Amino acid sequence: MAAIDAAMQKDQGAKYRGLLKELMPLSSDAYDTREEDWRDHLGASLIGRDCPREIWYGFHWATKPHFDGRMLRLFNRGHLEEPRMIALLMLIGCQVWQLNSDGKQFRIKGHRGHFGGSLDGVVRGIPDMPDETMLGEFKTHNDKSFTTLTEDGVINAKWEHFIQMQEYMGKYHLNYALYCATNKNTDAIHMEIVQFDQVQYQRYLDRSAMIIDATEPPPRIGDTPGFYKCKFCDHVKVCHLKETPVVNCRTCLHSAIEDNGEWRCTTADVINPNWDGYLTPETQRRSDCPFYTPNPVFHNKV
Repeated sequence: MAAIDAAMQKDQGAKYRGLLKELMPLSSDAYDTREEDWRDHLGASLIGRDCPREIWYGFHWATKPHFDGRMLRLFNRGHLEEPRMIALLMLIGCQVWQLNSDGKQFRIKGHRGHFGGSLDGVVRGIPDMPDETMLGEFKTHNDKSFTTLTEDGVINAKWEHFIQMQEYMGKYHLNYALYCATNKNTDAIHMEIVQFDQVQYQRYLDRSAMIIDATEPPPRIGDTPGFYKCKFCDHVKVCHLKETPVVNCRTCLHSAIEDNGEWRCTTADVINPNWDGYLTPETQRRSDCPFYTPNPVFHNKV
């Protein structure tokens, strides 16, 4: 970070702003016009969360996320921070790759094609380890979270971020990650090098397979909706209060998980004898199927 501060002061940020002019238009996630709803896959950014049932409900689209304007701006701020952080790294001579040799974002794919994630970038040439090619992970934090991060490190402050990096490093055979965080309140920066942990990588890879293959909700971490980790969960009403899940193919009794990231309708022969039953992501989101039957497993475990 000392090198970044020195480079910024040298020309009062002129070169940095020039790099931003080139990088900002490439931040496609920040300008994505698709409606925010569900992920088609189980994301590596979520697999490190505490509650396996929360992750399972999310994968099965039990609750449709709905965010207010402030939260949507916060999400967008996170996407816009990526080119700013990349510009800072390039400013001190680092090489940063956001796209692979095919011109596409670096991605991982795991169990049965249903586990996955997208890398922020790959970095080489940081002053501490100039000959090491490593993962680049860019995050934003509020003031309280940032303070904890700087005091305790990402492994203690943001376990799910630590695990996300382990999954990316493992899939791309990288030994290190550069974790870059910005304080949204002050624009302070924290950077740390994270080493690959084979044990945790495999542990959470196995966890993703367990959650994807589970035919009913895994155990939850709290017994009451007032438990502090439950009351702010998106799925608290479905999980604790037996609210009916959102109508879509993934909450239907007749849906089945297939390989290659596919979902299939098991009543396809009844609906249309000429249909193989495989469901596109768009079809899975439909709420008007006359054959929809709520899957009772969403409420059969305490």
